[in-house]
Amino acid sequence: LALHPGMLHQKVLDLACSDDATVPDLVSVISKDQAIANKLLRLANSAYFGFSSKVDSIHRAISLLGSNEILGLVVGMGVFSAFKGNGAKEVLDMRGLWLHGIGCATAAREIAKKILPGKSDLTFLNGLVHDMGKIFLAVYFPDEYADVLRSTQEARIPLFRQEKKIIGLSHADIGGLLMKSWRFPDNLIMPCTFHHSTDNCPHDYQQAAWIVELADCLCHQAEIGSSGNPVIVRKEIVGRQLGLSVNAQKEVIDALGEQKAEIEDFLNFLY
Repeated sequence: LALHPGMLHQKVLDLACSDDATVPDLVSVISKDQAIANKLLRLANSAYFGFSSKVDSIHRAISLLGSNEILGLVVGMGVFSAFKGNGAKEVLDMRGLWLHGIGCATAAREIAKKILPGKSDLTFLNGLVHDMGKIFLAVYFPDEYADVLRSTQEARIPLFRQEKKIIGLSHADIGGLLMKSWRFPDNLIMPCTFHHSTDNCPHDYQQAAWIVELADCLCHQAEIGSSGNPVIVRKEIVGRQLGLSVNAQKEVIDALGEQKAEIEDFLNFLY
């Protein structure tokens, strides 16, 4: 697990895990990397967020978006950077996968707004990076993973089950191991590790794992990006677990459809 998203992102994560961290602390850390700070401001001013006035400082970006959203953007940029230009595109539709990740992040945030009003937590980042284990498999096991993807499409079965059958670990398992090696906090590791096995997720993180699982399903229905998975499973079950009605789920799907252009614009800024 040699890939790493960078020291700046580790410092941001450390702040996020600290009970004593303040907004000035976060501003100080981000401002030390001007390239990241500039990209973050461009993202904050993108059509995806749609603010009416210009976001001209990191402090204002944090005030408008919140510390957790900024955390998600900064760490997300680090993950994108760690996986950029490594040959995975020979096996995976990388643009489609990252569009799916942004769509899933957007869906997770919309779900959280409905069931956790006033509490965004880290659902956006969970959605953004939940599938990064697929990229690791494509980089380090290209022939095996190409076979997994091909046979999954032919048999029309869930991708994670075929991964376990052929490789022995799913992309969710791999993603969890990567996050542990990067010293991500448990509230990021657990929902991503268990997003295809949420019944087994430790109780404290189970709701967040359900949100990622349902966001994944709704993103597929909205046809945002491409994850390599040909079938949707457990949507009705997870919707009931979260107490989210069919109509509320349709509202999330409709919101994704309306934001499709903005999601594509968001990807261009991340790259």
